Parts: sequence; structure tokens; C-alpha cells
Amino acid sequence: MRKIFISDRDHFKWSKQKEYISNLDTIDENTKIKAIDALSLLEIEFGAQFLKTTSINHPIRQMISNKAPFQIKDLIEFTETLKILKKENNNYNRLIQKLLGKDNAQTEGVSLVNVARIFLKEELTVSFIDEIKNKKTPDVKITNPNNDDVFFIEITKLNNSDYQNEISDNYNFFYNQFNNVQPLFSFFGTQFQLVDKKEYPGISKIIADAKKKVKENNQIIYYSDRRFNFMLTPPSHDDDFNEICERNNIQSIRFNGLPIEVDETSRINNKIGKASQIPEDENGLLFIAISPIYFLTTDIVTAAKRLEANIAKYKNLLGIILFSEIVAPKEPIQVNLGNNHFFSRKTIENLCRESLFIFNNNCDIKLSKETLVKIYQALL
Repeated sequence: MRKIFISDRDHFKWSKQKEYISNLDTIDENTKIKAIDALSLLEIEFGAQFLKTTSINHPIRQMISNKAPFQIKDLIEFTETLKILKKENNNYNRLIQKLLGKDNAQTEGVSLVNVARIFLKEELTVSFIDEIKNKKTPDVKITNPNNDDVFFIEITKLNNSDYQNEISDNYNFFYNQFNNVQPLFSFFGTQFQLVDKKEYPGISKIIADAKKKVKENNQIIYYSDRRFNFMLTPPSHDDDFNEICERNNIQSIRFNGLPIEVDETSRINNKIGKASQIPEDENGLLFIAISPIYFLTTDIVTAAKRLEANIAKYKNLLGIILFSEIVAPKEPIQVNLGNNHFFSRKTIENLCRESLFIFNNNCDIKLSKETLVKIYQALL
């Protein structure tokens, strides 16, 4: 592929981003056309200077910068949701305003699009609600056009503490080393203590050297120090590797990060008070964006029991949705947890969207059975 981005400034040009997509050999022609259309829509909605003036950590900027096939497909889906929303009388400009700034996009804007995407597929109508000073208002109104049923959604995010952010950053670093940095081998690993970002280059070299030995010598390599350990194995030794994992009760193709010592379920319970934003005489859902580490480290059956006990006092609350995204090679699943609760994982190649729905069995339901069915189908 010929070089498209000659200078750093080229990354700020929508035309160069489109040219790069058109020359990719990792996606088919139809996906290229859709991806270029997606970039054109974003250029219209966010402006010609968006790539230049916005932070590199802006979630939409990151979607555009990451040219992995799964991310391109996610970008296409994101903009297709915007196209549907733009056609309707739904206060679309409020959504765009929430997506323009980095902080608003991270805390609320992207979640607004995720909520819209979830419910649009069941042909429900989505509209965005303006905040009214000194008045409690939810973020989204959902209408079933078949019978004019209405329910509301309040969106919030469980922010991490500084310590949790460090744990998450460490986990993402190690995850990337073993799952994305070539060459890739079967592996397992465990982190024992927090590592400073200054240590990343040295750790990267340790892992790279180990991978080199695996490839050159066709042998299993084990490494351990006070910070972490790992094992790598070539394809020819997969049987031996699987036997080692089984004998030691180790889950393969997994890096175990440090545990989150904070009681995250208690922190989520503290967020449930946001349900008071939903009008008292209407039904609603509470959508909470969380770190994917929660689902990696939490017994969700126990968590569901703790959460359902807390939401029972909100008579108009249909339930809560815990939502996260993670890049990982996982299979889509649906798990019925009983009491109308369930866990769901949907995938776009390596991008996984995981959600835990906790139903409020104590809710005074004002919606028709048809609408309730649509809600469940949207979340599954």
C-alpha cells in the first residue's frame, strides 16, 4: 500500500482519511464504499476542522484513527445509526452537541448512540430530551409507534478512580501485547503488581524476545518476575500447552490483570439513585456504562441479586442495563440468570458489546406486553 499520510497534518484531512480507506487491502470494496460514506457523514456533522481541533482521545477520533476491520465496521454501524436518527424529528442536534466535545462524548454522547442503536432495531422511535434547569429530566424518550407506549432512559457512567484507571491501563497494555502485537501464539499470563507506564518499553521487549524464541526454536517459553508471568507456545505444541493449562487449572488465551479491590457492585448501586430522573408516572430504564473489567472479575449472578434488591424501591423503574465494550476474541452469548435477568454479548468480529440486564420485578408496569417484548428483544 502506498503511503497516504505524508505529514502529520495529513491525518487531520478528511480527504486523506477517505483515500487511506480506499487503498486498504484488509476490507472488501463494499465495506470501503460504506466506510467512505461514513467519513463523509461525520465530516458534515462535526465540521471540516474536527480532526484538527479535537483531542486524540475523543472516542469518535479514535474510531476514525483505528483502521482495523472490526473498527471500520463499527464506525459504519455508528454512522448508520446517526443517519436513521437524523431523518426523524427527535432533537437530533442535542445528540450532536453531546458528541462534539471529548468529555461529553465519553460520559454521555457515545452512550446515547448505543442506546439508540439498541432500540432502533426493534422499530421503536428514539428522541433526545433537553435538560431543563432545576428540573429532573431523563436523557432519552422511547416510543412504540404501534400503540404510542412511552418509556424513558436515564444514562450515566461509572467513572474509575485513579487506581482503577491504572489497573485498567495495565490490563489493556498486557492484553494488547499478547492479543494484537505480532506474532501471536497461544498464551496465559498473570499480573502480580501494578507497573508504571515507564516500564512498558522494557516489558514489551521481554515479551517480544520471548515471542522471537518461540518462533525461532519452536518451543514453549515461560517467563516470570515479581511483576508478572506468562507462557507462550507455538502451534506445534498446543497439545502440551493445553495439558499444562488443564493440569494447573489455568484458563488459556487469557491474561489475568490485577483485581479491582473496590466493591464495584456497591458503586453501581450508588448510581441507581439516578433513576429519580425518570418521571414518576412513567416507566423507564437506567443505562450505566461500566468498565469491561467488571464482567471479567465479577460473579454476575451474585451481583444481579444485590442490584435487584436495590432497584426494587423504584416502582417506575423497569430495570438497569450495565453496558461495556471490549476488544477481545469472544463468542456471542446469551445467559438467562433467572428472575427475568440476563447477560448478553454481541460481537462485530473482535469488538464485543456486553450487557447485564437486571429487571425490576417490583415495578408497577404501565407498558403493553408488546412493548415489553420489544424491550427484551432489543437487549438480547
